[in-house]
Parts: sequence; C-alpha cells; structure tokens
Amino acid sequence: MTRRGLLLTMTEPPAAMEEEFNAWYDREHIPERLSVPGFRSARRWSADTAPGEGKYLATYELDSPQVLMTPEYLARLEGATPWTRRCLEKAVVFRRWACEQTAPGQADPHPAANALLLVCGEAPLENAALPGALQVRHFRASEGEPRYLSLFELARMGTAVPAFGTDRLVRLYRAYAA
Repeated sequence: MTRRGLLLTMTEPPAAMEEEFNAWYDREHIPERLSVPGFRSARRWSADTAPGEGKYLATYELDSPQVLMTPEYLARLEGATPWTRRCLEKAVVFRRWACEQTAPGQADPHPAANALLLVCGEAPLENAALPGALQVRHFRASEGEPRYLSLFELARMGTAVPAFGTDRLVRLYRAYAA
C-alpha cells in the first residue's frame, strides 16, 4: 500500500514584506503547486509567534512522497519565478519537510479542521491524544529536521495544549485567512 505524502513548510517574511509575501503565496505559489500532478490540496495556517519563530505553515497533501521526485515538480522547483526567488530569498524563516504519512496511512485532512497543532521531534509521538482533536496524523520526514511530525487537527483554537516534552517543537496554528 502506498502511503500518502505531505510537504510542509514553515515560513516567515520580514515584517515590511508580509503583504507581498502573502500575495505571492496565494496568487502564484499555491496555484503553481496545485497544478503539479499528485498534489491533492494545499492549505495555509498562521500562528501568533515571536518574530523569527515561523509565523506561517503550509500543508500540501500529496498522493505519495514520490510526487516530490517527479519531473513536473522538479521543473517548478528548479525553475522558480522571479517573484518566488525574491520572496524566498528574503524570508526570515524557511523550513521544509518532505514526509510520508505513517498513521493513519491514507487519511485525508479533516474537512472541519480550523486549527492545527504541530508537534515535531526526533522520535515518534507514541499514543498521543488531545481531547477535542478531530484526528491526529503522524509523519516521518525523509527531508527536514526533526524527523517525526504529528498534526493534531482541531475544530477551533482555544484547545489546551498539553506538554509534549522540552525536546519537541510544539506550535498551534489557525486556518489562514487572506
């Protein structure tokens, strides 16, 4: 059985460039990525963070992790537009994870999710539960650090975030609205 893939990016533009960055993401970048065969969907998220901690998160659902090795995807990655180069070169934060969904292997994002809790670490999150979560999906990254990610999909912000340990990146994002 082929498992689903996920491309996840954490970004943050300089404050003076935020409006342009969001316009680029919404008008050029996401439509371009969704035109690649195997990209199932894309969604943006935002968090209230201190500067330099990764204000924006994008989740790109893939048919499989191998989509990121196709000629169609690589051509877009290597043939970045001038606007793409400008926005990414100026980014204060840019982190990227290419992942395989490990559990449940074929689950789609929950359609009612309006918030997302990202938990990353060097070991898988075992038996994790979060009261009020619509679902949790677990991933192993073939590219990006740390190697293990869990996405808790929530109906709304305001869920109490439990302690997952000091060795994990834990961040709560809300659905991005332009």
